[in-house]
Amino acid sequence: MSDIEEFDSESIPVSFCLDEVRSCPEYRDAMPLERLLSRYYCMQGNVRLSMLVSEVIRRHFTPPERFQRSILSDDEAREVLCGLIKTGMIDGQYQFVAVYRVLSDFCNFPKEITSFCHKIIGLALELKGEPLEYKSLYQSVQKGINAHPALPMSYKRWTEYQIKDGERASTFLRQKAVADRLMEILRKRKILLSK
Repeated sequence: MSDIEEFDSESIPVSFCLDEVRSCPEYRDAMPLERLLSRYYCMQGNVRLSMLVSEVIRRHFTPPERFQRSILSDDEAREVLCGLIKTGMIDGQYQFVAVYRVLSDFCNFPKEITSFCHKIIGLALELKGEPLEYKSLYQSVQKGINAHPALPMSYKRWTEYQIKDGERASTFLRQKAVADRLMEILRKRKILLSK
């Protein structure tokens, strides 16, 4: 008997598998597990369970808001972000982590950081009287997103994140404040539907 045949009688509960998938920070991280589970149940002849597993996983990673428009125009994005810069809500490039989080989660901005930064540069924004430049914006977002364990997660996960005792969470809280304000503006403008 081969080593692999020894495991054929083993089974892992679907609930355990789904919990593991839900622990992924973003849907793209969960996709390989979703494909594996879906394929496994198809091969077992249980197409209904295969489809149900995929549906449960996708529903988990779907943002809670449904936006009225699928795309935020460049003019609208420029206007909203200029307003946040003018009021001082955004006073450093590192705060574009919050902008990335909201616009990529809800407004069809690119999820890939390189493409997102190119799109932001295309808006011709100025910060402290200087035009944003791609290289430093990219470095700020790339470095900033790794500054706290919650920052690579979706905005939905930001809203659920519980700060632990003794945790230094000021970086996360500053980013969340910008993201919350941006969400508020997008809802007021009816770009996102209010809950």
